[in-house]
Amino acid sequence: ICFVNPAVAQIVGLGTTQIGATSQLSIGIAKVVSDKSGVQMRTQPMAGAAQYAPLVNAGDIDFGISNIVELHYLIDGKVIVEDRKNPELRMVARLVPWYTGLVVKGDSAYRSIKDMKGQPAPYGFTGNPLGRVLMDGFLANAGLSAADIRQVPVPSFPRMFDAFKQQQTATSIATIGSSQLKEWEVAFGSVRYLPFDDSPGAVAALHKFIPYSYVVNFQPGPGTTGIAVPTKMVVFDYTIWVNKNVKDDVVAKVTEALFSNPQPLKDTSPLWRDFEPALMSRDLGVPYHPGAVRFYQ
Repeated sequence: ICFVNPAVAQIVGLGTTQIGATSQLSIGIAKVVSDKSGVQMRTQPMAGAAQYAPLVNAGDIDFGISNIVELHYLIDGKVIVEDRKNPELRMVARLVPWYTGLVVKGDSAYRSIKDMKGQPAPYGFTGNPLGRVLMDGFLANAGLSAADIRQVPVPSFPRMFDAFKQQQTATSIATIGSSQLKEWEVAFGSVRYLPFDDSPGAVAALHKFIPYSYVVNFQPGPGTTGIAVPTKMVVFDYTIWVNKNVKDDVVAKVTEALFSNPQPLKDTSPLWRDFEPALMSRDLGVPYHPGAVRFYQ
């Protein structure tokens, strides 16, 4: 007698990046969801959210991952995907705070973002416009603009990471906890972050490009390469989102897997260090999928 198991796990896709901190988060999510929920989640790496968000919006990929700044731009069809709205995207969960900024070599003379004036810095980001948004916001925080730097064209984050390692640029965008920092530390001996200005005017200038962000004084600790002394960093929340037509029970299972397994997530990367399940349903200005709402309630 042949027995056929009807409970074949549903397979869903997660749009993500090919490299960098977003990719590290996605690998953890896919592993925990696949191990714990009965839903098999597979990452679908691309250059950036500008490429995979329209596919999630169209229902060709189920889930996507990005920071909240990017998500608002994606839905509204602004900056990152000019005039291409993605109204079908819904929040599943707020994941972790993303501490980011500009890194320089440990022995460089640069002490503040103002010191980037006239220096070679990454710009362009034709393949991932988020990079341009971040550079514009970081420079604005210091009273500078893209016209004040020597623009080194990079199409993507991986190319930016390489340009910094090869010393074609004086700085690179990097997220605390990302694997690039360790790589640069090996190459240069040490790296450090340039501090941001948390005065009201400087934060307002930052918000023109990077809404829903804030500046915090970040303390050194284990896994915080680049932070040897308390340093003011830009923070925004990272999110996982979904096409609104994905079945409620699938979204509820994914949400429950993340909520119920903080330690397995933290075991996959130091980027999960500040993950708190109680904050997954935080209101970040984007409506939640009904399946996620059902679980949170």
